[in-house]
Amino acid sequence: MHDDFIDLRSRSLSSESFWPSFTDIMTVVVMIFLLTSVVLMVRNWELIDELRTSMLAEQKASEMIRSTSEVNATLEEQLAQAQHELSVLRMQLMQASETNDTLNIEIADREKRLIVLLADNQKLQNSLDESERKASERDSELQTVIADLEKLRSSFDAQAEELKKSRDSIIVLSEQKDTQANELASLKNEFGSLKVKYDKLIKPARTAKGKYVVEVNYQKIQGMGRIRFKDAGDSNYRTVDTKELHAMLAKLKKEHDKKLYIKIIIPEDSGLSYNEAWEFMKDLLEKYDYYY
Repeated sequence: MHDDFIDLRSRSLSSESFWPSFTDIMTVVVMIFLLTSVVLMVRNWELIDELRTSMLAEQKASEMIRSTSEVNATLEEQLAQAQHELSVLRMQLMQASETNDTLNIEIADREKRLIVLLADNQKLQNSLDESERKASERDSELQTVIADLEKLRSSFDAQAEELKKSRDSIIVLSEQKDTQANELASLKNEFGSLKVKYDKLIKPARTAKGKYVVEVNYQKIQGMGRIRFKDAGDSNYRTVDTKELHAMLAKLKKEHDKKLYIKIIIPEDSGLSYNEAWEFMKDLLEKYDYYY
């Protein structure tokens, strides 16, 4: 054996040489064990830090998802309220347009009558001018045509009376036109005041927040009414008739009672009159909507 190492297997080895060598070997083993333990502990700390970082990231992601869901829910409620208010404003605009069309027709009719009266007055004025011209021409023959002159004066008086009546009628019609114009202005002011009051009435607490929201789209296509319905959670509309619509809303009313929110949408090119749109909306809301 080499002189630098002690053969532990040797039977002739004394106890004084054995224990120091054994102690050195065990010291090496203990140091290897300690180093291994230190390495494992460091690795465990790293794994714990990674796990803690991962849990914090997962918690932040959960908070972001919850915050995003709340924001989306709020935006959906605001969109539902805005669409409802837009439908009401469209109906108000249709009513104002129909009222304005009626007033324009009445004014046009009166203007036509006024034009006819002015034409008749012009004819009478022309006739009067012609009579005066004839009277001037016959002035030189006054002595010989007194009888004819008296007749012409009588005719002139009659025509003057008719002219006076025509002028009075024109004055009356002008006054009526002014009165009607004032009435139209008053109606416009009254409509503006009513619109402000109505806007104040519809602003209170009807909201889709916390409600079971369904959508009803109503319009006319080629003169035929078309109703489309979308339940909560549906992504697309489906076309239904009036009977099916009332049956579905009655069922939802029983299931959700004071939680049923009906969002009625009247498109801009709906083809409906104000009365048709208002009756349809009023009927559904009063029967099934929680607010009414």
